[in-house]
Amino acid sequence: MQPMYDPLTSAQLGPNDSYPASYWATQGMPQWPVRSALPEQAEVVIIGAGYTGLNAALSLAKDYHREVVVVEANQLAWGCSGRNAGFVMPSTGRRSYQDWIKSYDMPMAKAIHAEQHAAIDHVRSLITDSSVACDTQHGGYLKLAHSAKANQLLVQQHQLLQQLGDAAVLHSAATVAADYVKTPVAHGALHYPQSFAVNPMQLAAVTAHAAANAGAKLVTNAPVQHWETTPQGQRLHTAAGSIEAKQVIIASNGYTPNHLHPAIHGRSLPVLSSIIVTRPLTAAQQQQIGLIPAHQFMDTRSLKYYFRLLPDGRLLFGGRGAIRGRDANKPRYAKHLQQALQATFPQLETVTLDYFWSGWVSVALDDYPRIYEAAPGVFTSMGYCGAGVAFSSLAGHRLAQLTSGDALPELPFYQSALPKFPLAQGRRLGQWLYYQWARATA
Repeated sequence: MQPMYDPLTSAQLGPNDSYPASYWATQGMPQWPVRSALPEQAEVVIIGAGYTGLNAALSLAKDYHREVVVVEANQLAWGCSGRNAGFVMPSTGRRSYQDWIKSYDMPMAKAIHAEQHAAIDHVRSLITDSSVACDTQHGGYLKLAHSAKANQLLVQQHQLLQQLGDAAVLHSAATVAADYVKTPVAHGALHYPQSFAVNPMQLAAVTAHAAANAGAKLVTNAPVQHWETTPQGQRLHTAAGSIEAKQVIIASNGYTPNHLHPAIHGRSLPVLSSIIVTRPLTAAQQQQIGLIPAHQFMDTRSLKYYFRLLPDGRLLFGGRGAIRGRDANKPRYAKHLQQALQATFPQLETVTLDYFWSGWVSVALDDYPRIYEAAPGVFTSMGYCGAGVAFSSLAGHRLAQLTSGDALPELPFYQSALPKFPLAQGRRLGQWLYYQWARATA
């Protein structure tokens, strides 16, 4: 197996790299829209055909009637949009509402809350407007307290959520065990009923079809190999040819090559998230752990674990993986996740694995994403911190608004540049040290 692409060290991303051997890639690949040949010019070129890029293309073509071309290094949704766990949940990075209140005030926290839920509604509308159900599982997301101390924090978070008008429900450990999941690592939970789960590859396909039907051109196997700024705008030289554009949107997030454009260099830490999927559990095993396919779960550790029962009875379980791309596929990282799964569900001590894969997420220095103009005519959205299915989709729409001259909501995500990491060359060392601390204090 060839080493995984690493944004910080790999010389080239694609073309013609195959999809990872993930569960999603073996469930019957969706029918992607016919890809276009690369034209010589466009009003807007979007780099990256994931949720952000495809939603930006859809909005630009449909709402603003602009000429837009998406260039993807490999296949549509080849990056994390085709590799994630499919959790559609309220998130804009790793900052809590209490953090936002401390930095701003309660009205800002309420506005951020509204934006997060607008993101969920945006994804829901994409599915509703299509003829594909995306294997949607409705039932909500449960944030599990992994310790008694963490449960006390959930109680405080619930009180704040009530002030924000959120429908989240606080559950005791007994209620969690009786109604949701039987695990020794759940000391309580916050249940967000508006959240849901999807097949992430199908969601990307739904968005790609909508963008193509609106007039966007989707070009695959076209990694950007050289970038020129010209008097006329931006010229991108790709493996599929060259194209000139007035504006360029960088929508590659965690897969963005280290030196793609100087304006964004050193402003993101690509971090691997890895997933294992078991063989189908028996009915008795499902009853023993108390899971049904309606719910999604994530714990409160600094290095979180997340899981859900898939429609065919398999258990998906994920968490942080290797630090370097060249190590991503090593069996010890699958074994680490399997050990975490067995600690979460001792009832499944002998369960075997059928799938293991990884994907890059983009972590921001200050734990929340930005959508902004990085350089004249160059726009980007990055830093979702690993929970971006909903927000990255809305971010594409926000990028379309920004590039077309419309005002964005007055929220922190839209008001500043992504900060640079100090000593960017040492990002991986800092990540390793953080992992050691987080695991020692979990």
